[in-house]
Amino acid sequence: MAGGPRPRRWPPLVATGVAAVLVFLVLPNPLRIPQQNPTASAEYAPVPGRTQQSGQSNFAETNLATSSGIGASGEGIGALPGQLEDQLPPQFKPRQKQCVGNPPRQTEDPLSPPCVAFFEGDNGGATYPGVSKDEIKVVFYADGCCAEKDFTEPWKPSDEERCTYYWECKNLIRTIKGHLRYFQHRYQTYGRTVRVIGQKSSGDLGAPCASRQGDAQTTLANGKPFATVFLGEGGQCYMDEMAKRDVPNFGVNFHVQRQRYEDHPGLIWGFFPDQETEAAWSSSFICDKLVGHTAQYAGDPTLQDNERTFGFIRPEGDSRGPELRQQADLLEDQLRDRCNFEFDEIRKFDATSAAGAGANEAPQIMSDFKRLGITTIVCYCTPVPTEATAPTMQKQASSLNYRPEWFWDPASYMDRGIWQQQYGSADQPSMGVTYSWRNPAFKEQFHYQAYLAEEPGTQPNTFRSFEVYHLFLNLFQAVQAAGPNLTPETVERGMFTFNYLDRANPYIPVGGYGPYNADAVSPYTFVDTAMAFWWDPAGTPPGGQRGEGCMRVVRQGLRAYPTDWPGGDGDLFNDADPCSVDWRELDDPGGTTNF
Repeated sequence: MAGGPRPRRWPPLVATGVAAVLVFLVLPNPLRIPQQNPTASAEYAPVPGRTQQSGQSNFAETNLATSSGIGASGEGIGALPGQLEDQLPPQFKPRQKQCVGNPPRQTEDPLSPPCVAFFEGDNGGATYPGVSKDEIKVVFYADGCCAEKDFTEPWKPSDEERCTYYWECKNLIRTIKGHLRYFQHRYQTYGRTVRVIGQKSSGDLGAPCASRQGDAQTTLANGKPFATVFLGEGGQCYMDEMAKRDVPNFGVNFHVQRQRYEDHPGLIWGFFPDQETEAAWSSSFICDKLVGHTAQYAGDPTLQDNERTFGFIRPEGDSRGPELRQQADLLEDQLRDRCNFEFDEIRKFDATSAAGAGANEAPQIMSDFKRLGITTIVCYCTPVPTEATAPTMQKQASSLNYRPEWFWDPASYMDRGIWQQQYGSADQPSMGVTYSWRNPAFKEQFHYQAYLAEEPGTQPNTFRSFEVYHLFLNLFQAVQAAGPNLTPETVERGMFTFNYLDRANPYIPVGGYGPYNADAVSPYTFVDTAMAFWWDPAGTPPGGQRGEGCMRVVRQGLRAYPTDWPGGDGDLFNDADPCSVDWRELDDPGGTTNF
């Protein structure tokens, strides 16, 4: 599979004249899905469908994904169409799935697989624990919600739960159920219903490993599922425990160590990159673009002519799990290996308790950094309501009339527009790298449109909709790609054939599963590229309010592998850079603020 994608194999023309018109414009084309059971067949329907467009986006080009060997003649099973049958079907067959785009895909999202519109025959029945001929059992494991809910049942208002922050759970169950129906309707599952059962974690964010392991035992005691999906962070011990029992796990997976995937190959899948990939983006950016140049973007004129000196603020303690500490170690190691770089000053804040982390240390750290002439600060700060580190550090700097440059990467969470708006200081220049991508207006994003397709005229949970959508995207990609003979092995073969490599389209993340080319980083995570950004506190994002602030994406949002950052910092803080919005909001503009 290494060395880049192979050319697609297109079905031969089976007739001429009127017959050709009928075949390609009217009749669904029957296709063979490779499998152990020869009595089942699937059908690819070349149906031109509606495309989703934005004034700034390129969503109409839904044919830009590339795939290596997917389908009947490749290693994958069911993700792309196979070869045309020798004979046309004896009669018209109804399309079970409405394909869209050209060439047709399951949905408007370019990350969806090309369409398999029809399936008939024996799907193999109980191909794996948690799988029957009619059903695939999946557990939806989540922090803070979803105890014993069957998400295949219709939504009712009493389903919703209450939580500390209304925006975390407002309309959440309705959103999960809506997204599940969307994927059930649009993806090929070979005669089976994906039955998703909720399980609430016994702890929460930062729960100890023993608590996560106990939750895994509870999952298994209730009947072994085919797979689990995880909504939250810090669930690695749960995923490890399930993988030891040969249960595949699918997560958005923020900041997971690569070793977790390598210890359980084919059983833990993450949409976002592992820690090592994130550290590689940041270390290469710092080495290639910042080190050795003057701090021209500092807000303090006395710093702007100085060659950059760097301060690093990192956590001590694991109130949110060990991920921030692990990521900090990786960053220091990779900077040393890449360009023999050492931070000029390293300071720590107490993260043994979530409440107000960094508040006690901020005055001394900022006073020392100003006195030492630190021009550029890398801060692993977590801007959530109970952890005031990022706003505390920046606001303390402002109170001292100290305005250095701030570099954020995904570990800080300040690479997100929502947190910059809520907690950032407008007078502190911020830049960084992020696994996010250039986005159109919030309501034009694929996750929002998917929800509205099932729940028109209503509002999803704007805080979790993106994550729920991508959890199910990964899950249903795996089910379709595996084909009727559903096992972890067929899931891996199918998933390894899918990638998206069009770097000219900044609205879609570039990456892939498997060793798809020399730039592939981890075979079990999808997003392999980042973009650079800077925060404009007066920018107007697409679909947003005038002057509310926005992430301005560097080089139009071009995606970069760790070795791709151009040398020098001249492309930063350019007012011509376009604005992007977050894929998360605390609440929808105009919506209710009480739950």
